[in-house]
Parts: sequence; structure tokens; C-alpha cells
Amino acid sequence: MQYNLPLTIFIFFFSMISYCLPQENEIKIISNELKIDNDKKTSTFIGSVNAQSKSLKIWSDIMIITLKENEDDVKEILASGNVKIIRIEDGTEIYGEIANYSLVSETITINNNVIIIENGNEIKGNELIVDLKNSSSIMTASDSNRVEAIIINK
Repeated sequence: MQYNLPLTIFIFFFSMISYCLPQENEIKIISNELKIDNDKKTSTFIGSVNAQSKSLKIWSDIMIITLKENEDDVKEILASGNVKIIRIEDGTEIYGEIANYSLVSETITINNNVIIIENGNEIKGNELIVDLKNSSSIMTASDSNRVEAIIINK
């Protein structure tokens, strides 16, 4: 079952990611191990990965950064295992098992037990797809669990 959630709930997501790479020149990534594959143009950070820019903090078990062919520009960032994303500006938190940010298609997909916490509001689902080009978001449910939202009226 699909649910279109209000755009305002995911506005933070657009600004969070859109400011992460294109406008910031530095992202600091710390991990237990780093494997670089020049042929595949990937850098794989393994073990207690912590990435931080001026606007974001990201934690995961593994993070793979893939570069575009014949370029040094980032094509995709894939974080997997215990993914946690915090937007520094407002403290918005996102949790899931896999997060994939495609700079080429301008989409972000977070899978498996997705939880978003913003200003006391909480949304849970199985998959979140954010289309940055069209400013739209869809949270989907699994067969066994429906999308759940707790909205606090302040």
C-alpha cells in the first residue's frame, strides 16, 4: 500500500541532502577500514562508519561512494547497516537499514524499518523514496506493517 505524505514533512530531507555534497566542499568520513577499487571507481568504508559535513551526520556499518565514469564527481552514496542520518540544523533524525542517494537521478531511497523523527513527529514505514527533482516523497509499507505517523499538534 502506498501513501503520499505531506511535502512539508519531507522538506527537511530535500535541504538536508541537497546541501550535503554539491555545495559543501568537505565531508569527513571515519571508519575502521577503507577499500578503494580504482577499476569500479568505488571507495568502501567498513566498520563504524561516521560521515560528517557542515549540515549532516551519517552513521552506518558500511558506506560505498561511487564516482562517475571518467570523472571525479560522486555518482552515488550507499550506506548500509544501522543507518542513522541527522540534520545538524534542526536535529531531524532518519533511521533505516539501507540508504541510497543517487546524484544522477536525484533520488534518495531508504529501506527496511524506516523511521523519521522531526520536532516530535514520527513516521514509520518500510521504504521512503524522495524525488529531489520533483520535490515529492512516498513512504510505502510492507505486507505485514502499514505506514504509521504520529503527528504532534503544537
